[in-house]
Amino acid sequence: FYEEKYAQYFDDGVLNVEKLYNAYETSTPRYKVSFSQARHICDKEEVLDAINTNLKSMESSSNDDDANETIILDTRGSSYAKGHMPSACHLPYAQLVDPNNSLILKSTSEIKQMLDDRGIDYLNPNKKIILSCGSGVSVCHGYLALKQLGREMTEENTRIYDGSWTEWREYPDL
Repeated sequence: FYEEKYAQYFDDGVLNVEKLYNAYETSTPRYKVSFSQARHICDKEEVLDAINTNLKSMESSSNDDDANETIILDTRGSSYAKGHMPSACHLPYAQLVDPNNSLILKSTSEIKQMLDDRGIDYLNPNKKIILSCGSGVSVCHGYLALKQLGREMTEENTRIYDGSWTEWREYPDL
């Protein structure tokens, strides 16, 4: 059944996400996952708590507060410039992948350099990282990049904000 239904979205055996995406008239995700089944997923309130903690830490001059900061890693492309969450760090997913094949991550050394350039302590398992993007899809590139670099992934220290910018922008007072 699925083979027949989705065959038109493959090019030489590789899923062409653009074809699949263009087949739908809206970019709203059409899936539902219950939080009891999903892992590493966080909601808007968890992100807001992290931002508030980050802002308090920025106001303080103590280096001890840095340990409590959460890295919010936004993997969107150019739309980041139009708006983003406070204290978010921008690392476009397109920079993480091979320019000729977005299903292949760049080398470990290239990704490491990008994160180092942004001051992201990705190997510290006590440093919480929340990944965000436009609608919760391209965060997977960021998640896989962190895993490729050897980050110790736990449900507590590496989170995916599934609602991402699509949800966040609905609350302009945040």
